[in-house]
Amino acid sequence: MIMWELMVGRRPFWDRNHNTELIIEICDGLRPPIITNAPKGYIDLMKECWHSDPKKRPTAVEILKKTEEVLVNEQEYKTEIIESSDIGPVTRNNPDAIYKSRYLSGMIKSAASTRSLKSQSITSKL
Repeated sequence: MIMWELMVGRRPFWDRNHNTELIIEICDGLRPPIITNAPKGYIDLMKECWHSDPKKRPTAVEILKKTEEVLVNEQEYKTEIIESSDIGPVTRNNPDAIYKSRYLSGMIKSAASTRSLKSQSITSKL
């Protein structure tokens, strides 16, 4: 998410409530939209960092190496960055978006339980 924030200049999910529903959606694969005119190597690395399985995400050393490769490549083949309303700071975040460190284990357990109940409900209706 840090790479996305650096690329776009705003916090991910700035317009959403930071609640159990958002946790469920992120666990189900929700990611912020990718700006297509960013360097391809940067986008690829960012997607690797978003892998749902933490064991398949790159290590800090791998991130450093790949970031250096992106920088070298960008010096040779510059990506044209275009102006877009989807890039840049947001003047007003959602009032229920929380940007402070907090203990999330309880919310994550609640989200997992809610997700499981929804899944069971859908299965029983079939």
